[in-house]
Amino acid sequence: MTTPADNTTVTLQAQCLCRAHTFTATVPVSALPLRGSSCHCTSCRHVTGALRTSSAAWPGDAAAIVRAAAAGSAKDAAGNDDGGVPLRRYRRSPRLNVLFCGRCGSKLFFEEFEAPAAAAAAATANPAGYRVFTGVLSVLGEVQTQTQLRVVRCEDHIYVGDTGDGGAAAWLRGINGEDGPCARVWLGGRGESEEVPPGKWWPAVGELLSPEVTLKAAEGDRGNVPFRCHCGGVQFVLRAGEAQRDWEERQRRGEELPVWIDPVTHKALVVMDCCDSCRIWNGAEVLNWTFALVEHISFAGPGADGFSKTTPELKQAFEANDGRLGTLAMYASSPEVQRYFCSKCSACVFFAINSRPEMVDIGLGLLDSPDGARAERVTSWALGGRLTWQKDFEGTWREGLLHAISRDSELWRIERGYPKNWVRAAREKAAEAGGK
Repeated sequence: MTTPADNTTVTLQAQCLCRAHTFTATVPVSALPLRGSSCHCTSCRHVTGALRTSSAAWPGDAAAIVRAAAAGSAKDAAGNDDGGVPLRRYRRSPRLNVLFCGRCGSKLFFEEFEAPAAAAAAATANPAGYRVFTGVLSVLGEVQTQTQLRVVRCEDHIYVGDTGDGGAAAWLRGINGEDGPCARVWLGGRGESEEVPPGKWWPAVGELLSPEVTLKAAEGDRGNVPFRCHCGGVQFVLRAGEAQRDWEERQRRGEELPVWIDPVTHKALVVMDCCDSCRIWNGAEVLNWTFALVEHISFAGPGADGFSKTTPELKQAFEANDGRLGTLAMYASSPEVQRYFCSKCSACVFFAINSRPEMVDIGLGLLDSPDGARAERVTSWALGGRLTWQKDFEGTWREGLLHAISRDSELWRIERGYPKNWVRAAREKAAEAGGK
């Protein structure tokens, strides 16, 4: 397989999950890779549900985005009653808006402005530029499967200090692959904050929690971890301490634990998900999910009781317009799957599937854990080895990213002395036994 010649062109596509919005840009191969950046700030985590955002300057026609966003604003102002699907605009910060699909919640672009007043009046002001969420990018034509084609190069990770524990930046410095440049890491803004020296982790692994620490001894509200979207329209509570004690008791009674519960700490698994659908829906290249029984989730604030016990009940509450769900919206990406997101700010909240009515996946970036973005008193991480749904990256231009994350998360796991994920350990043990 050869890399396309520099004098050829490729067509990049940014498309939401429901395909209501599609934007294209034809660029020479010599213009690639696009210069990308990852932001790990608290706002980006809560506006997506991921541990970071990944974006790059959009090389296509900005006027097409302006027209779609203006049409979306007009639809929303009119009550969105004409059957169209709006491209919604959410003011993420004084100079930055998020543009997302009003039907499926896919995040497509950051809309940048030079002055806060312009962002506030985005419907009539001219933006300084657009940055595409790299998770929605695809390459049309045969070069989609060119593993040597570099579409995006991540130049840096910014606002890593907001995570408290390093978040996903711990294993993303080598995000550009073995032969690509290492991404720089800043605790705050680019060039205006402390830079983490190459070859160093922040924080140092010795400053992190022991993997054995849990919330089992935290009674009442002290064992609860709130999770919320950026705008605050969706606010729930994960009763993590209660859940860990519950799983420990079930194990003591001889019950078999689900595969997503750590059999030693009884914390919930976190996976690195490469699934194409989740990537497009969220906008991040890799989405981190954690898992919970629906019965371990409550409403936030007064009247916390009454949350659904199963995903069919959750769907019924949504369809009945239960006001306690706030701005929660739902998109059925298939007859069996429900994807819940905030209709105002676009944060990905829950993934539910009919075959697992007792549980949901939760976007880890929404958790407000005092331990840090990885919420390690609540979660147990699958680091190194195979990533979830990694076949969706294999044979594509994202394959280098896949290998980099697998390699670097394993290096960080070993350096830290973090235990190997129990599922991986069992799989490797079985493979070893089969080879004897």
